Amino acid sequence: MARIYAFLQARSDSSRLPGKVLKKILGREMILHQLHRLRGSERVDGLILLTSDEESDDFLASVVQRAGYSLFRGKKSDVLARFFDCAGAFGLQSEDIVLRLTGDCPLHHASIVDELIDAFLQSGADYMANCVDPVVYPDGLDAEIFRFRTLEEAHKGAKRPSEREHVTPYIRDCGSFVCSALHKEPIHPEWRLTVDEAEDFELVKRVYEHFGHSDFSIGELFEYLEENPHLTRINSHIGRNEGYLKSLEEES
Repeated sequence: MARIYAFLQARSDSSRLPGKVLKKILGREMILHQLHRLRGSERVDGLILLTSDEESDDFLASVVQRAGYSLFRGKKSDVLARFFDCAGAFGLQSEDIVLRLTGDCPLHHASIVDELIDAFLQSGADYMANCVDPVVYPDGLDAEIFRFRTLEEAHKGAKRPSEREHVTPYIRDCGSFVCSALHKEPIHPEWRLTVDEAEDFELVKRVYEHFGHSDFSIGELFEYLEENPHLTRINSHIGRNEGYLKSLEEES
């Protein structure tokens, strides 16, 4: 039976909000809140934090390891290579499955992950996402899933810097893979629940302070934000996928 690994990529040196993954909420680093919310998955066999091998990420690595989570360190800008090398280090085989997550999404949840895994296993696709055509959830609940053999082919074929940095554009765009989307009625895709700017962090911090812990469900989160629309207006002026769009602009 295929094993399922969640690869959560994170770095400390964000240009827009430096050190964001280590900023503290309720006295604990933001990245640890996200890992805690994801480790409740009933479908994932392994949860691994992937960071760079740069000195700037030494403290992030130590925080994650001290908390008892698995860690892999690899190339800073070539995140596709980091994924491929991590898969090799953990012995993934052709049919094993990789779930891609990013470390700036502290409101993400195991239930979102498990939903996508179940849909992918039933689909027969090479790649599936809940954030690409159509966008199902708010920015910050994104997840992508593919088999190791797909990752291996992408690692061999992807050449552009944007394809290497963002892992999955080659899979989606090269035409060699069957790509599918999670088919579900969208739930507040206009909301922004990721953390790239100070306003993003303010919104997330207020959510955590309201609940006082990390274990609130997605349903509880949506209900709270629906009842308090002023919160989602805090960062509503910020566009989605600005990092990827910036990479494309730099190549043009």
